[in-house]
Amino acid sequence: MFADAVILSVGYFVSAKMEHSDLTLTDILVSHKHLLGFSLLAFIGSFTALGVYRTISNSSFQRHMFNAGKGYLNGGAIILSSLFLAQNFFYSRYFVLLYLAIIPGLYIFAWIVLRLVIGAFQEKGFGRWNTLAIGSERNLQHLINRVGEYPELGYDIVSVLNVPQEAGDDGAMHVRREAVDEIVSKKQIGLIVFSSAYLNGAFDQLEELCRRKRIEMRVVSPESEYLFSKARLHDIAGIPLFTPERRKINFIKRAAKRVFDIVGATVALAFLSPLFILVAVATKLESHGPVFFRQKRSLTDQDKPFEFYKFRSMVHTADELKESLLHRNESSGALFKLKDDPRLTRVGKVIRKFSIDELPQLFNVLKGNMSLVGPRPLPSCDFAQMGQGDHMGGYFRQRGKAKPGMTGLWQISGRSDLGFREMVLLDLYYIEEQSMLFDIEILAQTLPAVIFGRGAY
Repeated sequence: MFADAVILSVGYFVSAKMEHSDLTLTDILVSHKHLLGFSLLAFIGSFTALGVYRTISNSSFQRHMFNAGKGYLNGGAIILSSLFLAQNFFYSRYFVLLYLAIIPGLYIFAWIVLRLVIGAFQEKGFGRWNTLAIGSERNLQHLINRVGEYPELGYDIVSVLNVPQEAGDDGAMHVRREAVDEIVSKKQIGLIVFSSAYLNGAFDQLEELCRRKRIEMRVVSPESEYLFSKARLHDIAGIPLFTPERRKINFIKRAAKRVFDIVGATVALAFLSPLFILVAVATKLESHGPVFFRQKRSLTDQDKPFEFYKFRSMVHTADELKESLLHRNESSGALFKLKDDPRLTRVGKVIRKFSIDELPQLFNVLKGNMSLVGPRPLPSCDFAQMGQGDHMGGYFRQRGKAKPGMTGLWQISGRSDLGFREMVLLDLYYIEEQSMLFDIEILAQTLPAVIFGRGAY
């Protein structure tokens, strides 16, 4: 982000100097400071929304330029439309168009140089991880190939541990903690990557080992290819399901996220208050019952439920009718989804289509039991519908590490078109990669998903 700010500023000063050769850099900074600040906000904001800064360290140069190109088009459109609407008379067309024309070439050249510098540092051993790959014979090569596809991640596989696996597609890997400890000590391992999420009960021991020796831990999910074909993510070698907790960093992240939630929810409620009134009136005019629907929800079957708010989109007897509709469930696990649900009202169909029924959860955000972005909480009673295969070896309970969210990866990746297992994997990926930039990226992608009603019913 700092590098992009420098690149954009250099392009800005060069353009201004070409138009006004008699001005010094100080003069340009004083006279052109407003557009400079706005352009930095427009471009860097667009790059952030498209995930450039979250993925830049582990994506190819081509993908980086592709994402940055989309951000450049968005930022340029924002600048031009804003100048037009503001009826600008100070900045000449020549200067603005020259600035927009210089940026692409300057940006590409600067990042070629930066990546060469970063590559030179990596060749000298900086930013690289001695990696231990653990897997069964039948999928170990697949794991090595997946990690090898992303050399820019800096994962150098210096040791491989071939472990037996029980019969069956989901057979557990028999990993001995002593064998792992010996390799870690000899090879100075900084990262352990597993080819499967299924272990033989040694997970707790390996977690303790990694925490004690400050080693990162990753699990490459066998569902990654299928899941990434559904989700709008293409930036990692596998789905990381677990990393030993970094308490100080997580505390800072949680505090920043809470401030972001409070400010965002307050602004949204103030802006959307007329819509709240309109939906409330329409709901009361069409059917009997309260305007708001309240329900006990949680992230897992072991978490304490909280009271979850929505606009009522169904008849007031919906809960009593649900039992008779369970046999028509079109989803899996703890998800109950019915495309043509007879319990929906006419108003309910509209507000569900565009996710307007979810807006009262802004009150949940202010109360502190939800966040703007996070895993989707589910009705507590629906966990009783889960089969043994839905538990994913207990990994689905890792969702409880995060605070429930109004939107998340599941919503922007298809919502009702994805099943319970896909939702859990997306949630685990989000928990592992959560950051303020990632939250902004998800919020930016939520708006078009809501407008076009993708996967909503």
